[in-house]
Amino acid sequence: MSRIGNPFAALISRLQRARVEDQSIAPRARTQSATPQPVADETTNQRPAAFRPVSLDAAHTARVGFNQADRLRANLSAMFRPTAAPAMPAAVTTAATTTAGATQTVTGSAAPNAAIRDFQATTSSIAINDDLKTTGVRVDVNIAHSYASDLVVKLRSPEGREVVLRNREGGRGTGTVSFTANPADFNGVSTKGNWTLVVEDRAGGDIGTLRNWSLALTGTRPATEPPPVNGGRTVTQTATPNAAIRDLQTTTSTIAIQDDLKATNVRVDVNIAHTYASDLVVKLRSPQGQEVTLRNREGGRGNGTVSFTANPSDFNGIDAKGEWTLIVEDRERADVGTLRSWSLSVTGTERAPVPPRPTPPPDNSPLLLGNPSNATTDVRNENNYLVVRDQFTASYSRADAKPNWVAWHTDQSHLGREARGKFDENSTDNQLPEGWRRITTFDYTGSGYDRGHHLPSADRTASREANNGTFLMTNVIPQAPDNNQGPWERMERYVRDQIRQNDMEAYTVMGSYGEIGRIPGQGGDANIAIPDRVWKVVILIPRGDNDLERINRDTQVIAVDMPNRQGIRNENWENYRVSVTDIERATGHQFFTNLPPDVQAALREKGR
Repeated sequence: MSRIGNPFAALISRLQRARVEDQSIAPRARTQSATPQPVADETTNQRPAAFRPVSLDAAHTARVGFNQADRLRANLSAMFRPTAAPAMPAAVTTAATTTAGATQTVTGSAAPNAAIRDFQATTSSIAINDDLKTTGVRVDVNIAHSYASDLVVKLRSPEGREVVLRNREGGRGTGTVSFTANPADFNGVSTKGNWTLVVEDRAGGDIGTLRNWSLALTGTRPATEPPPVNGGRTVTQTATPNAAIRDLQTTTSTIAIQDDLKATNVRVDVNIAHTYASDLVVKLRSPQGQEVTLRNREGGRGNGTVSFTANPSDFNGIDAKGEWTLIVEDRERADVGTLRSWSLSVTGTERAPVPPRPTPPPDNSPLLLGNPSNATTDVRNENNYLVVRDQFTASYSRADAKPNWVAWHTDQSHLGREARGKFDENSTDNQLPEGWRRITTFDYTGSGYDRGHHLPSADRTASREANNGTFLMTNVIPQAPDNNQGPWERMERYVRDQIRQNDMEAYTVMGSYGEIGRIPGQGGDANIAIPDRVWKVVILIPRGDNDLERINRDTQVIAVDMPNRQGIRNENWENYRVSVTDIERATGHQFFTNLPPDVQAALREKGR
């Protein structure tokens, strides 16, 4: 082979020279360097060092023709190339060095020698086993490439966040792309896991090699979990949302605690990047919906980082299981930031085993999703007394002479052409316990208030009997005419339209709270409470079976909370949409308790 090596080397060299000499007529978009490219000595036995498979789709020489020079060079090189040594695996090393105080630096390096091809991405990963809270990142990159501005180089953290380190800089360059970057965007994240360098070649005509790169991560050890209290134990969870904090908006992030503990201590560690610390109000919401403010517009301009620890005692004694939500409110304009990460440590004692949940009622039962106030049929529970009737189920208050709430189910089988009934002497609910004042329709006469249905008459038009069942006084509250006949009626009609037009079914609970007066009624002893506000919660799902199994985090929810007053007849009912959590806070009720905890938590945040 050595006897014929020189002639072919000479031929390759001539082709190389022809390629260089006629570079100016190749169809390249870039301006070519004026520096002559090196060519091989025709008398040498060595293959030209400059031989590379570049420009295979855009090369042209006057001597050989379009593309043919590069193709011939590539074929000849393949025929006479010495046998390559076995490929060595990319070298990856990691090490940790303790520096001053509690700060540590962890380093890793990789030498993938991986090809960078036109219009493709090349990646290489370094695994970091140390779990530090990042305070500094340094990346050193060494790439061989014949056109530096083809390349976009990014670093991806273990949580999946990508930061651009170099964006098509350097023009033709020198053939080597070596640089150091110190991205601050990763500050606050955990160092543990796979860090990935991503090299994207965004143009044709030049290729190269990702030779090697190194990563140095400086950080501190996460804070030690608070010691268990009174024989309890501690659970800790961390979230790294890297979520944008925008002016005059709210940013949230959740952590799910699976352990059923009675909390005795709660610790929250928060890491935020923001250019004006005093813009921010930071709160923590428990699985039960209780909110506690952790930080209230403190710190002035600050230094760009809002990191703090809080130990709110307000949550002591509650059930830790469920979704905890960190809420960051930006109360001003002109400065934005990022909720980088936060952690939650809950110390508590094991709760007593919970008895098995009773079998839920069958599909279409008014209380399929749960009993909002745990009403019972015990007559001693006279202000949260469970009323079960053919068309609805209610919690009734003897002291207020009206329902606290009424629940019902509606689908197309309930909707027909039966005319609206009326309130009369048959509207009195004579099934209330003996000795209780039974409200009549005449107790409302002259009061100025409508006899406001909870379950609307129009939701039961399939039969005369069903419609009459909506006129029982245990389904009625004093409702301002402008409310009842205005936005409230339009909201009821909207739900029925969904049922008719989209073949949906609805589970609805309506109630009221507050008090603005009393209706004395006939004889002056009715004493009916006039509520300050009326509310409704509706779950809408496509009609079908096994409803509890079909309700999920994405199920449609409508929730409204409306003032019970005049002057709103022409207002849009959607102006009064709220979240289910808002109604729970106002009433003390709890909705969706027959659903899995994660579904409960998701649906409670919906309704608007």
